[in-house]
Amino acid sequence: MNRNTVVRGITAAAIAFGGLAVATSGVASAETPAPCTGAELTVSASDGQQGQDPLHEQLVVEFKAKDGVHCQLKGLPGELTFYNDGKPVPVTPKVKPAEEAVIDVTGTDTATLIIDIPKTEGVLTTPTDEVSFTLPSANTDVIRLPYTAGVADTPTISPVVGPVG
Repeated sequence: MNRNTVVRGITAAAIAFGGLAVATSGVASAETPAPCTGAELTVSASDGQQGQDPLHEQLVVEFKAKDGVHCQLKGLPGELTFYNDGKPVPVTPKVKPAEEAVIDVTGTDTATLIIDIPKTEGVLTTPTDEVSFTLPSANTDVIRLPYTAGVADTPTISPVVGPVG
């Protein structure tokens, strides 16, 4: 075997190996989208199903990917804060035990976050006009939404669930 044949064989093997590595990394990145950012999502809040639990109101937060976006949400939101006239209302939320899931948000699929807020009869409720939290992902973007129901006791948050497309 001459020197040229050996060099060509090594070069061909290196190109084949390199091409395989590129193809493999392309597949891995396509399967694992990045954590969602606030700019990639449309986030809305609404009242939940009031009839399910007479002792709680629900704040249901829905995350929908904007056109062409594919990203992930996982776990709990951080830094949950309620506001009254722009000032934080001192409330420390409890966490509802639940299995944490990684939710791909893309197309018409949505992810949902539920915050249970206790109803308290005869107890003074602190009025609220907004709620904020960091995204349930590796991203720390703050989402701030209107919320006017008020709080009187410790809310409970659940990990994000979905998609419910």
